[in-house]
Amino acid sequence: MGKFTIADNTLILTDNTYDCVGEVVASQQVEALRYLAALSRQSLQSAGLLIFPAADSVPEDQKEDGDYLSGVHSSSNKPILSVQHLQDNTYSINTGNLVGFIGCGDLKIIIQSRFATENGDFWLHYLMQQVLRLNVVDLPITPSPVESILNLLPLLFPSYLVRALNQGIFKQYQRFHYNDSKPHGTLEVARHLKANVPFQGNVAYSTREFSCDNPVTELIRHTIEFLKTKPQWAPLLDLNADVTEAVQQIEQVTPCFARSALSAVITANHRQCAHPLLTDYVPLQQLCLKILRHEDEGLRFSTDKEQVYGVLFDISYLWEEYLALQLQPLGFAHQSNVQRQFWPLAKSGSGDSHLLFCPDFILNPSSEALHGNEPPTTSLVADAKYKRYEDKIPDNEDVFQMLRYMYALRAEHSLLLSPASRENPKESHYDFSGYGGTLDVRFLAVPQQTASYLDFCAQMQGAEESFSMTIRDFLQSIDQQ
Repeated sequence: MGKFTIADNTLILTDNTYDCVGEVVASQQVEALRYLAALSRQSLQSAGLLIFPAADSVPEDQKEDGDYLSGVHSSSNKPILSVQHLQDNTYSINTGNLVGFIGCGDLKIIIQSRFATENGDFWLHYLMQQVLRLNVVDLPITPSPVESILNLLPLLFPSYLVRALNQGIFKQYQRFHYNDSKPHGTLEVARHLKANVPFQGNVAYSTREFSCDNPVTELIRHTIEFLKTKPQWAPLLDLNADVTEAVQQIEQVTPCFARSALSAVITANHRQCAHPLLTDYVPLQQLCLKILRHEDEGLRFSTDKEQVYGVLFDISYLWEEYLALQLQPLGFAHQSNVQRQFWPLAKSGSGDSHLLFCPDFILNPSSEALHGNEPPTTSLVADAKYKRYEDKIPDNEDVFQMLRYMYALRAEHSLLLSPASRENPKESHYDFSGYGGTLDVRFLAVPQQTASYLDFCAQMQGAEESFSMTIRDFLQSIDQQ
């Protein structure tokens, strides 16, 4: 429980805050808070707010019974924050796993990670850099939270671009204007009289063609050219062969590119692109608009008081993907948040599967069992939890979740993994009744006393070595039991 204040129409919060209490005097700010509290993550994405990663649709038969809590699908139908009126002008605000910047009307809300310091949110930047596998040392981190968050957007561009291009080149019907001797479209009389008098054999006409050179691909091209002009971002366009090829494809299909047309291209992209197959162009379009409109006020596309604008990052997703990098060398198999293998917890008499589940990490499963239709057998199952477990015991829902995993996988041990702000947080151990088994909580200590981002990265290397040693010791202890 903490306190919040609103200064200059700006409210600064941290992730996973419970019952943060403060006063909201202005009626417009109260209305904005209540409006945001009524919007779910899914509705915000549909309204054009950029949330990383984009929530993919999950088939109904692949959802757990109220327990599919991991990664990009987490809490998609829940609000990004909750607001409760206590008394008079006093309100209580709870936040979750989304961090970033969001505005509604004149109210700006900045949600930082709980490990942010006055020097910047090094933890968020580090997770982004590790998960996206970017070798960018000189990240532009400023004390301004909004500026620092917006500086993360170019880091997303390579992965968004490659993912969209993997679906194919985006095409739209466009009108092209010609003046030649082979008319095959709509005659443009005014332009013909202006250009072809006296008549010399040409005819001015226009056609509507299905083209790769359209406002969406032009927007992507403008973003590429913008990043080329920035020394700190230009290397992102040549990270690997996939990114280089994607950039070349966009350059080849946009022969009409002109720097002077930027304003017109941005205006033409205010409407969200729609294609039943090329769905990954929607988040790419949103990202390009926000990169090109870097200033926070520029993120707004209208003067509507209920227009929501900003950028949010699912830090629980980043935490799980980052943990995968640390645990895979130790023998843990991680299932991507995008492509997950679901197994049935139960089957009906007719053979139908029910209560499908998917743990984050499984220790030493065989490749065949990991991708089979039946749950594999393992000695240990682990789950990433971006929660404040250094200050409290695990939530009941998390304990029950691990019990289900252990029962279905015939595992004797389970592990919850959480970040901590203290260097030596108290580790927890629980012995289950009934069928037995254990639950342990282990932590990765996030450095807090750092003067710069480079200093933070150096200390994180030590923290990662200590974390790996802790997990190795834990694995040895359960082997000896």
